[in-house]
Amino acid sequence: MNFSIERPWAFYGILILIPVLGFVITKYRKMVRLLAMDNSIRASKMLFSSLRLSFVFRTVCRALAWIMLVLAFSGISWGTNMVAVQKSGDAISMVFDISYSMNATDAPGGMSRLESSSRYAKELMEHLEGQSVSAVLAKGDGIIAVPLTDDYPAVESLLDSLSPKLMTSQGTDLGAGIKAAIISFPQQSSQAAHIWLFTDGDETENTLSSALSDSIKYGIPVTIIGFGTERETEVFAGDGSKVKTAMRSEKIEKIIEGVQKKNLKRGSQTATIKFIDASEVGSAFSILQDLNSKDSTVVAYEVQPVRRNGLLIFFAVIFYIVSFIFAELHLRHRSRMLAISIVAAGLMFTGCTGRFQVGKEILYGKLEWNRKGYDEAVGHFMKAIEISQETDDKDLKEYALYGLASTYLMKDEVESAVERFEQISPDAPDSVRFAVLYNSGIIAHRKGDYDKAVEDFKSALLIDGSNINAKINLEISQQQKGINAKAREQQITDVSKGSQESELEQALYSIIRENDDNKWKNQQQESESRSSRDY
Repeated sequence: MNFSIERPWAFYGILILIPVLGFVITKYRKMVRLLAMDNSIRASKMLFSSLRLSFVFRTVCRALAWIMLVLAFSGISWGTNMVAVQKSGDAISMVFDISYSMNATDAPGGMSRLESSSRYAKELMEHLEGQSVSAVLAKGDGIIAVPLTDDYPAVESLLDSLSPKLMTSQGTDLGAGIKAAIISFPQQSSQAAHIWLFTDGDETENTLSSALSDSIKYGIPVTIIGFGTERETEVFAGDGSKVKTAMRSEKIEKIIEGVQKKNLKRGSQTATIKFIDASEVGSAFSILQDLNSKDSTVVAYEVQPVRRNGLLIFFAVIFYIVSFIFAELHLRHRSRMLAISIVAAGLMFTGCTGRFQVGKEILYGKLEWNRKGYDEAVGHFMKAIEISQETDDKDLKEYALYGLASTYLMKDEVESAVERFEQISPDAPDSVRFAVLYNSGIIAHRKGDYDKAVEDFKSALLIDGSNINAKINLEISQQQKGINAKAREQQITDVSKGSQESELEQALYSIIRENDDNKWKNQQQESESRSSRDY
């Protein structure tokens, strides 16, 4: 379970309870002393016992209500959810292992591994088309040497000077390099992120596994490019001693396999990790093939944390209401209120059995969806829809329909997903309507209907104007709409030009034909006149 806190400094708000509780306790003791001075009340032990119970219960419940509000404001989130986001273009972070083991001269042509990785990276950059690039150095730590940029010469100048002496830290920490690469990508970027790690796989800190898990969590694919041979060779370490090193391809592949298995069990496998030997034929083509074209867009699924503000605020309200009901009312009234609450809860439970069953099926469907058990999720959502129709529960039916549609979408059954989206009422809750419009925009964009995509994303932003992903997708769809409009305009211009040329040719033909007719008529008249004179 991923647990995060957006504003940890908000916890200082809990300290406000210290002076407040001190004031309330002092006030309570003063009130008890005043009541004890009254002879008529002094003998009533039951009254003092009820007063003490009311005070403790009220104080504890209201303190808990305040703590819930502080936790909600701190932005606590746990659990994850996959959100569909459109990506246009690519951003690549190249991580270079510059440890002393990369000085081994077992690369093709007698080059060192570091020199070979530098040349290999330059050749890859020659085939890039508009992608943004950053460079990260990994040794005993990871640093961003060149931030994300389109200035390729700046990156190439760094490649010419790669050396273990660029960093003073000891050892090899490949994981730190990958984590630095993740940081190099701006948040909420419209570009699809990629990490290329140039290394021999010989690490001393053993942090590669955890870093690869982080890249999967953020939905960033990693390609590990290996340099050197499997045969061990000796190199000088930083302290002048000789050590044996080799390309640890088998070790890297085991790490990749372990990370993928672990994340598949968690249901968070959203990015690919692979190892490629740089000496293999076609390795560069395989790496470049994973990139998107500059003008195309793809739909990626990012893992995002689930905020729990609403749940915490709900508990805060419940604690406050409970403190009022069972602490502010008189003992006899409190007993009656307790009895009424128990009866009401019983009636509510018996009257909402169907609603409870629908909610249970939706919950099970959501759990199966997170585990990627889409067939099982379809069954639960279908059952939820059936029960909600029998009980005429329109609200939960909307949630069940959306769950079913999103499951069809994950199964790539687009037409079925669209059909279910259309069944959702315009009066559905805002969260459902936003999700429907957002996903409808994604579907329309994938079909090339950019006009509808723009309309859907605009409608979604009218419901939730703070959603960054919807704003990014709207911008991408508007750009594609503009490109298509220019293409249609050019096509119309060519057609109209052709039609104008055709009309011009017809007009010229008519004039020529008319001149020929007139000329023929004149010749005929002249012939008749000559013939009459001859006659």
